[in-house]
Amino acid sequence: MIRKNFVFGMIYKINIKLLITLICFAFLGNSIYGNFDSLSNQIITSEEILWLLCGVIFSFFSIIINAYAWKLLINNIGCSINNLNIIKLFLATNIYKYLPGGIWHFVSRYKTLRLELSNEKSIESILLEPILMLVAGFIFIPFRGFNLSIYILCWSSTLLFLPEFRQFLIKKLREMKAKAFINNDNIEDIHLSQNSQDISIRMLYPYKPLFVEIIFILFRFLGFLCCVNAFSIGSLISQGELISSFSLAWVIGLIVPAAPGGLGVFESVILFSLSSHLPEAPLLASLLCYRLVSTVSDILATLIYPVKKLFNV
Repeated sequence: MIRKNFVFGMIYKINIKLLITLICFAFLGNSIYGNFDSLSNQIITSEEILWLLCGVIFSFFSIIINAYAWKLLINNIGCSINNLNIIKLFLATNIYKYLPGGIWHFVSRYKTLRLELSNEKSIESILLEPILMLVAGFIFIPFRGFNLSIYILCWSSTLLFLPEFRQFLIKKLREMKAKAFINNDNIEDIHLSQNSQDISIRMLYPYKPLFVEIIFILFRFLGFLCCVNAFSIGSLISQGELISSFSLAWVIGLIVPAAPGGLGVFESVILFSLSSHLPEAPLLASLLCYRLVSTVSDILATLIYPVKKLFNV
């Protein structure tokens, strides 16, 4: 019965993801079709190529920074792993996020972590990492302009890592996500999602991981800014508005169930929020190039520690 409910749940989630992905792709496709002539007239010279290479460099280093933030987070929840290279594990599995389902990088990390940690600690360290990214992304959303309510709303997300909120959040995330790890690992311990006594109540507030994650968002944005500058539209908008729109699109792409890697969602949000401020054809070209830049940087980061076998790093 449990496996049957899991299958139906997966089918429902796949249908939702498929619907959102199709809507985003339809929106993007319509924009590309309407600006096809202008897009085809975009010229990429050596200067544009140099900007795109800079985008790859910033995006590449952002992944390493993200890996280091996760390492600090694991240490912060009271886990000391001397026999496992956390940064290597992160980089070697990061490319799995592009596989259908969008969870295989988490599953692979879990299978490796549980060799050193308890099942509860392994899941906790994995579930907290995207929350850390979300909180870091929320920091920059209010930069579009001074709106006190927006600042309070976005920056209050940092409260999620206070002990009481964190305990509640981890419990709920375990209930939602633990079965995915269990079923993909052929484990029958259905009590995993219900056991909350091992939650790191005494975990210190993750100042260092959050600070490093904020730097990750900045490097990610700089990669995007290079793509925007490659098509000479970066000077047409304030940097505050640009990083605000970028962070909002990045956060939505992370939390909305859609194609792996936020493909389509990120581009749709950016296009929707900035098309009235920037020429649409160069903006589309920037988005397409940024997707290419991001993918290339993910591949390069994976090549630092080549994967010997799928899900066995």
